[in-house]
Amino acid sequence: MVSARTSRPRVLLVSANRERQPFPVVPNGVACVASALEAAGHAVRVEDLCFARDPHLSARRSVREFQPDAIGISVRNIDNSDLVALRHYTPEAADILNTLRAAAPEAAIMAGGAAFGVAPEGLLNALELNHAVAGDGERATVALVEALAAGRTPAGIPGVVHRENGTVTAIPPRGDADIDALPAANLDRWLNLRSYERHGGTVPIQTKRGCVFKCVYCTYLNVEGWGYRLRSPELVADEIEHLYQQAGTRHFEFVDSTFNAPPRHAAEICESIIRRKLRVQLDTTNFTPANAPDYLLAAMRRAGFRWLGITAESASDTVLQRLQKGFDAARVRTVAEDVQRAGIGVLWVFLVGGPGETTATIEETLKFAEWRLNRGDAVYVTVGVRVYPGTEMRRIAIQEGIIASDDPLLVPTFYMSPHLRVEDTVQRLRQFAAVHPRFMFSADSRSRLLPYLTGLASLLRLPKPHWRYMGIFQRLARAVA
Repeated sequence: MVSARTSRPRVLLVSANRERQPFPVVPNGVACVASALEAAGHAVRVEDLCFARDPHLSARRSVREFQPDAIGISVRNIDNSDLVALRHYTPEAADILNTLRAAAPEAAIMAGGAAFGVAPEGLLNALELNHAVAGDGERATVALVEALAAGRTPAGIPGVVHRENGTVTAIPPRGDADIDALPAANLDRWLNLRSYERHGGTVPIQTKRGCVFKCVYCTYLNVEGWGYRLRSPELVADEIEHLYQQAGTRHFEFVDSTFNAPPRHAAEICESIIRRKLRVQLDTTNFTPANAPDYLLAAMRRAGFRWLGITAESASDTVLQRLQKGFDAARVRTVAEDVQRAGIGVLWVFLVGGPGETTATIEETLKFAEWRLNRGDAVYVTVGVRVYPGTEMRRIAIQEGIIASDDPLLVPTFYMSPHLRVEDTVQRLRQFAAVHPRFMFSADSRSRLLPYLTGLASLLRLPKPHWRYMGIFQRLARAVA
């Protein structure tokens, strides 16, 4: 596998995610792996296909120019988790893989990305691969590349899924406890951040890995593991300052499982940013009502937060308890008032149709939503709960006879409360949305007009996040529908 040009393999990393609605997502994990491979002495090239006019042509050109010994494809999502406006991404990733195989028949092919943390063995089989990385990618990818280059089996490497003689072995990932010791992602080194910003995307910052919550539907425990592995607040601020000075980035989004847990760590990050006197805008859509003390909200405001997304999922105690969210409806209302007093606007994220959901519990959520909409907030709602491997939701779905116990769940499957009909639920939400322009039903984010509107907002340099203009966008989209 090793090229005659060098004693170390040349590695081409390909980001296959091309989803741009409601906005494109910067492939942070690809940059992390690229930096780790480069730090280990490998020649690395990143081919990001998000904005490619012809992704297959771009992939072939990259192979021809770089002549890689190994190719790694990153698969971010299996699908968009949207029952009403479903998009399945695995077939597109398979097509890109076939192009790469044909263009570089001698290269070792491997895969990784968040999707492999969710369904490692199922995706390995579906994409007809022999090697993949599940979980933290930095050390596992370097070890996998070097094992293959030396002709050794990678079967025992933590975090590697491997097929040999028809048998698949998956060694559980061993997440780095000291993530500060990992090479910096250097997003501006590997990716065209301006392209993402022009299309309404934001630059991601990760302050930790892992999660301690037990939401029944969530895959974070599969992807990043239980418990928190925290980054040094000063290193987080270093990364933001570097991108601020070198890439001209002014808007950053924290993409942790939950930015505000633990709250002291989040507050220390804000204070580190404040000390740098950086004039940045900060955002997150991963904020839990479980941890929102006043000292944190004050620090967030001073650091540059003007808006944030709160993933409440419901305003009904019945549903919150069944989803195992770790807070109740009273807590959601208290946090709403606390955040408003702190001077921060909110995008409320709700998930309708989970265990225990009824028409009455939906009305509880809509009553809360109306209260917040009247206070200037915005609301985003999805219908149905995507059932993923390794989650409590899968166990519930098997118990209720919705799925078979051997279903790999690569074909998108959704749980919908037996007390509801999808058609009636969608009709009620659309009825509510018709009189509340800042209420975005999930299918609205698939509007063909939305990318043009977010692009126009970027061109006009309107402050992000662009969902703060949801009312205007919705009126325009509905006017031309």
